[in-house]
Amino acid sequence: MKSLIQKLKEALAESNFQCSIISVQHILDLKSELEQRLGDGSLDRNFYHERLTSFSYNIPAEFPDAKTIINTAAPQPKIKVEFCLDGNNFFAFIPPTYSYETDAVAQQVLSRLLANDGYRVQKAVVPEKMLAVKSGLAGYGRNNVTYVEPFGSFVRLKSFWTDLPADFSYWQEFRVMERCHNCSACIKKCPTQAITSDRFIIRAERCLTFLNEKTDPFPDWIRPDWHNCLIGCMICQDICPMNKAVKDQVVDGENFSEQETLMILKGERKEKLALATQDKLKRLYLWEEYVLLHRNLNSLIDKEKRSNG
Repeated sequence: MKSLIQKLKEALAESNFQCSIISVQHILDLKSELEQRLGDGSLDRNFYHERLTSFSYNIPAEFPDAKTIINTAAPQPKIKVEFCLDGNNFFAFIPPTYSYETDAVAQQVLSRLLANDGYRVQKAVVPEKMLAVKSGLAGYGRNNVTYVEPFGSFVRLKSFWTDLPADFSYWQEFRVMERCHNCSACIKKCPTQAITSDRFIIRAERCLTFLNEKTDPFPDWIRPDWHNCLIGCMICQDICPMNKAVKDQVVDGENFSEQETLMILKGERKEKLALATQDKLKRLYLWEEYVLLHRNLNSLIDKEKRSNG
């Protein structure tokens, strides 16, 4: 007879998901790891406080019986978004991981299956990349991006507290994937030199993704031709041999008219946008990130104009 864990993995696999299951006892290990990196200087202090302090390492008060965390991995392609300006169509890309749609699918699958045996599921806010690597679900690339076979890095991770007992809990040390040892493609291609050969942890404070997810003006040392995505960056992932089979996976997203494009470029308040425009942004999961689009889209269009003379 199949165990509940086997049934769980098979149910997720039917939606093309993978997962790992670990004891909640390991969660504090992730906190200790981050604090150690902060202490030894491998993590920039400003980056740590801006991005890595929102995690919750404690079992939720409303879920005191939580025993395990299930970490799911769902494949995600790039999303192509069309804008119109001066009568010309302009395309911008959203990298994988920015769509939350697969989070809901994972939770539905887990809830439906576990409820049959009296177990519960609740979303967790934990360091999911670290959890995926330590639990064996993913591997770390030299670029500190996580890779899950056969999805490459075109994958979104999402974790859930459950009261499902764990009879085992695989837990490994952090390490770069074997294929990275003799490869320097991402080091050579990274324009900001965030990835270096002399350390395992990238200089996250220099990463273009980190910089264009902030509302601050771009630093003066960022060259205009480095911009490549509406949010985030795909340079190191597109060049990575581990993504050879998936790097061209793209789905069409929303189309924005010239009027809509101009309002975004002008930084119009999102509440003043037409309801149809608001709906498009929400379907792209950019509603909460709207404050970034004015600057990022202007940068991409300026780059396009320069390249076309």
